[in-house]
Amino acid sequence: MDTEPGFRAMLAHLRGERALAVDTESNSLYVYREQVCLIQISVPGADYLIDSLALNDLSDLGPLLADPDVLKVFHGAEYDVSVLHRDFGFTVSSLFDTMWASRILGWPAHGLAALLKAHFGVHLNKKYQRANWGVRVRPLPAPQLDYARLDTHYLLQLQEIQSRELSARNRWPQARHRFIKVTRSRGEPKQFDPDGFWRISGVRDLDDAGRGVLRELYQFRDKLAQSENRPPFRVISNQALLGLSEQRPRNWRGLQQVKGISQRMAGRYGRDAFYLLQRMAGRYGRGLLAAIRRGEDQPLGWDERVRPANGSHRKPNGRPSAACHARFEALRAWRNAAAQKRGVEPDIVLTNNTLWAVACQNPTCRADLAENGLLARWQVNEFGDDLLAVIRQTS
Repeated sequence: MDTEPGFRAMLAHLRGERALAVDTESNSLYVYREQVCLIQISVPGADYLIDSLALNDLSDLGPLLADPDVLKVFHGAEYDVSVLHRDFGFTVSSLFDTMWASRILGWPAHGLAALLKAHFGVHLNKKYQRANWGVRVRPLPAPQLDYARLDTHYLLQLQEIQSRELSARNRWPQARHRFIKVTRSRGEPKQFDPDGFWRISGVRDLDDAGRGVLRELYQFRDKLAQSENRPPFRVISNQALLGLSEQRPRNWRGLQQVKGISQRMAGRYGRDAFYLLQRMAGRYGRGLLAAIRRGEDQPLGWDERVRPANGSHRKPNGRPSAACHARFEALRAWRNAAAQKRGVEPDIVLTNNTLWAVACQNPTCRADLAENGLLARWQVNEFGDDLLAVIRQTS
């Protein structure tokens, strides 16, 4: 659907349906600020592909997605729900997520390609998994459009299979809770986090001056990415940032010798990068040696890293008490055994974060477990007595 009349005709058809299969395609791998480029909707007998780049106003689609009397079936819905809200202000109600249903049921595979192959004998073309859906040359190639169509074509049938099994195995309470939680997913416009360099694998292995270099390079890369509207990883890789931070080259030749920095990249960014390399370890240093000395005098130590806020159940120093830790270990052992018996992954029973919260709060009754949303109602009903028994045995 890339014209107003076609879009209107589609809406007229969809308003008579009680269930919609929905998916989205974005261009996050190719631009700095991603956007939804395609919305796929399938109903029995029809697959619609909505070109959201070609249409100026999609607002009339919103009431359909928000209608509580119309089932919306997604696969891995958190991302889709969040970007639909971010780009169009849409909300989604009455949601069913086939990925989460697969996990709750303990099916062996959860990816859409694996599920389509197992239940319908359909093979998705992996060639288009990383396709650029935001190219301005339209229409998109027919095989690429067919790939997008298959993302929703079988979802309603898959939902029926999973719904029956959820009922047969009494797992609907957990599924409903998860699906409602997914509808609250929200996407915000991308904001640069200047402390994000702490999350790069390998930052701990750098010396203190190297971490100062990495911090400045990380910010420099983001400015380049914004100016060129490209994802940061397509400007300079994290591996190259680490190499620059560790080796701290003194000249153009040294810059090109860093793994991940091509001659083209060095020629394109070399002058600015070299200037920054002088500036990184110490803003007022002159030359690389002075900058290195400055970094030694004013290091960015590992203990200066930004840490996530500790939960209210932790001790002031951020470490759980010995009693809390003992309860956590006992609860984790119980959780792992319960997950194995249930045939699911451990986090489907209870996440580690939830176990820590329970362990440190030390509840004594079901009311304590439900207090302040510590556990969901289905979790209290399903596991409450077992959790309390483990806590009593550990105390």
